[in-house]
Amino acid sequence: MIKKFLRFIVLLGILFFKSTLFIFSQNVPSIDTANYKASFGIRFTGFIKSDYWYDSRQVFTTREDLFLFYPLNAKPDMDSKDINAKPCYNYSAMTSRLTGVIKGPDALGAKTSGVIEADFSGVSNADINGFRLRHAYGKLKWPTSELLFGQYWHPMFVTEVFPNVISLNTGAPFQPFIRNPQLSYTHFFGKINLNTTLITQRDNSNDGPLSYSPSYMRNAYIPNAHIQLQYKGDKHVFGIAGDYKMLRPRLVTDSLYKTKQTIETFAAMVYWKYTKGDFVWRCKSIFGQNLTEHLMLGGYAVRTIDSTSMLETYTPTNNLFVWGNANYTLKNKIQFGIFGGYAKNFGTTEQNIGKYYARGSDIDYMYRVTPSVSFISNKVQISTELEYTVAAFGKPDLMGIVQNAKEINNLRLLLTFFYFF
Repeated sequence: MIKKFLRFIVLLGILFFKSTLFIFSQNVPSIDTANYKASFGIRFTGFIKSDYWYDSRQVFTTREDLFLFYPLNAKPDMDSKDINAKPCYNYSAMTSRLTGVIKGPDALGAKTSGVIEADFSGVSNADINGFRLRHAYGKLKWPTSELLFGQYWHPMFVTEVFPNVISLNTGAPFQPFIRNPQLSYTHFFGKINLNTTLITQRDNSNDGPLSYSPSYMRNAYIPNAHIQLQYKGDKHVFGIAGDYKMLRPRLVTDSLYKTKQTIETFAAMVYWKYTKGDFVWRCKSIFGQNLTEHLMLGGYAVRTIDSTSMLETYTPTNNLFVWGNANYTLKNKIQFGIFGGYAKNFGTTEQNIGKYYARGSDIDYMYRVTPSVSFISNKVQISTELEYTVAAFGKPDLMGIVQNAKEINNLRLLLTFFYFF
């Protein structure tokens, strides 16, 4: 698979750049192409990464438990003992990464660049260690504007302000973690920029009658629309954003009646980053509906169902997410970090019949505290992190408000080795 990928890169360079220079950089990997001043062509960066972890109980995860969401609810056996109160551990190197950073000649009066990035975590649990696409995008950059086309982070991820933690979850489910095919345009007004993006789904998708599938958005014929205003100064980054999405969960009911029923949802976001010397503070707050595809809590529920046609109507969940993250680096050799996140379930907009297409619909609130320390020596980094996550499980009422919630906690100890190239 790697040989096929490299052949593709070589062919791409021949077709578009005529004379491609392959430069294998020794810098720490980055997908920021702004400072890449070498000859036209492609350079490869990346890292080898190995994770070792221990959980105090069974957990809700993906990718063989590496991507942690929250602890599993108590599950009593015949003697009322909690089956999920059982520790577990695992090792993995699947998130080792290869990034190709591309620079080409000017086109349409713009500077051109691109990135192709992949790792070995597969597109699902059934494809563990499979070589999968993370990013593949091109950029056209003019003096006051920029056009990005391809697959990249959803703009709610915010590449300037996301948690600097060791865990693969990168703060999820308190923080969005999603990459999408998209068309994104940004206009720059000095230190202020305005971004508008049209987005569809691929690997990250919403839940529904066919389980997780990007078809719900495709069948709605309207892409996910996003607008974001950002201030980026020397010490501060501020931003505010709005997001709109429409899904069509079904084309036909279970009684074989055609249906055009859709569900429209919204999200709002604010964030801030402050940098002073070796200290960095980041924080973000999101209030949103149906954010399942972002690997966050929430989704939607069936509001009504017709007894004859089986026609369904829907109502979204409403969730609040808040997190803060501080990092301090000592002499570029030791980095200390602390992350804290909180999520609250405010139920559904209207009454529902108890049928959910959602993640964590039985969770009233969640919180997480994560201290970490990293030791850095040239291209090697050794990091350890303690992740304490609490989820309050209960039973949702007709409005989706969780009643009689009981806290369940998990403690994860993570040890990670990086070798950058």
